[in-house]
Amino acid sequence: MKKFILIILGIIMPITASAQLPSQLGPYIKRIQDKEISSRQIDILYAILRNTYEVCIHQQNGAIDNKVYVSKDGHKEAVYGKDGKLVQDGVNDGSYNYFHPSEQPLRHFTADISPWIMWGQSRTDNTTVTSRIYAYMGDLEGGIRRTLEQQTIAEIKLSDKKQFQALAVFIRAIEEGKAEFIFNLFESKGKVTDKQLVDVLSRLNRGFEKVYTNS
Repeated sequence: MKKFILIILGIIMPITASAQLPSQLGPYIKRIQDKEISSRQIDILYAILRNTYEVCIHQQNGAIDNKVYVSKDGHKEAVYGKDGKLVQDGVNDGSYNYFHPSEQPLRHFTADISPWIMWGQSRTDNTTVTSRIYAYMGDLEGGIRRTLEQQTIAEIKLSDKKQFQALAVFIRAIEEGKAEFIFNLFESKGKVTDKQLVDVLSRLNRGFEKVYTNS
């Protein structure tokens, strides 16, 4: 996702590459670098983001029939409405991804998702930070459900600043929203209920709002 896009011959390219992040992430980044956050929690967050497909964020303002298509390399998106036409409403449009959503999910969040949460899709985007966060929670729900269905969660190694930044956003949002139970979902031997998942997402939603609106 990007704030501004240019569509030429059906190819979606970025006009600006100025990634924006919420403030006050430094202490969280340091805790991750100092390994104060468990590797298991980091692996879980990585897996959730890797399994998060961007659908709800392209269905805002009631456009629930929009279909999202992503190029094989993960860079280009196209969104089509129920009439089969390319969506160019300034809100739900497809855009250029700097990083592949599933192959580089942490970098993708920092460079592509976070700027969208803060600034929207275009100059004419009439959504708010809170409504965009709510839409993103819908996609995260799918990511959590798909991750819970996996037999194992792979271990990852962090290698650059964008990865630490994405994790810092999530750790801060989890703590701000008191959503630490999200990690317990993956240690439970019983089936996770819809009520448990809704509770975690509601708390995470509040946490994201505090992170991105400084409220």
